Amino acid sequence: MFLNRRLMSPELLYYKALGKRTELNFEEKRNLYNIEKGFEGECLYDQVFDETGHDSVYVLRDLYLKTGKSVTQFDSIIISDERVAVNEIENYSGDYHFENNSWFRNGRQLKDNAHNQLSRAKGKIIQLRDESKMKFYVDGAVIFMGDDFRLTTESEHVWSETVMRNQLRNYFRKFRDERLGGSAKDIVHLVKSAIAENPYFEEAADLGRIKRGLYCGECESFELIKKRFQFKCSACGTVESNETHLLRTMSDHKYLFYKQPITKQSILRLIDNQISEDGVYRFLKKHCHSEGNGRKTTYTFKYYDWLETIAEIRENQRYKDKIQ
Repeated sequence: MFLNRRLMSPELLYYKALGKRTELNFEEKRNLYNIEKGFEGECLYDQVFDETGHDSVYVLRDLYLKTGKSVTQFDSIIISDERVAVNEIENYSGDYHFENNSWFRNGRQLKDNAHNQLSRAKGKIIQLRDESKMKFYVDGAVIFMGDDFRLTTESEHVWSETVMRNQLRNYFRKFRDERLGGSAKDIVHLVKSAIAENPYFEEAADLGRIKRGLYCGECESFELIKKRFQFKCSACGTVESNETHLLRTMSDHKYLFYKQPITKQSILRLIDNQISEDGVYRFLKKHCHSEGNGRKTTYTFKYYDWLETIAEIRENQRYKDKIQ
């Protein structure tokens, strides 16, 4: 059973928010494409696992674990009483070749090696196991989700740790005979005790580069008509409340300026003062944790991103959103 949700990474949310407020350069577009494609592969993996069934195992997804002085990302960790399986999920497309411990595409050697990443990830779980003096077996596989991914290699080791898209359901079915008991719960607790924040995301937007103001949640136009408690998009006719717009702005701020606190003034600057100071303050108090007093007050968005709460907000809104 899935024990946590798979969420868009801070990097993906950063590039999405940035792309709504400025033209992305070539490198940014490439990063957004690769991260988004990877996330789509992970979501497809989850969908196939859901359809096949995972009642006989615990599954932890999209974690960073700290072991020793290093932090390692894990796409999926499958846990039972006697076993932990690490899955490295890739969403490649095209023709790839593996030889002499290196990956090649179109004859060009690649810097990334998914099987080396899997080996490191398994090693970290083994380290956790040995330090805790627990007993369980650690294995894993690189899962290639792309339908048009093709691999050639003479390495039996690589094939032994490779699962292609058309093999995935059979791979998941092998977990049906696993058992869940106290040992599995102890392993889950062990893994959760090592969870760490993503230490590698350090992007921050240049405020002078991005477009300030509110934008339509449907068509992303900044051409809005202000009403008393709502804004109407002049491009598509969508009507959204001040609260909806500010939730989206708080989420944008969180990822555009990831390690910087939210302040009332920073939100007012980002929205170009399109909502009153009192209105901004009211919704900051409602949707953020606050620290400090007066002008030194800083805020932390309560939610992972705005999509986490908008469905609930829309059900109870006094001033309803009208999506076109």
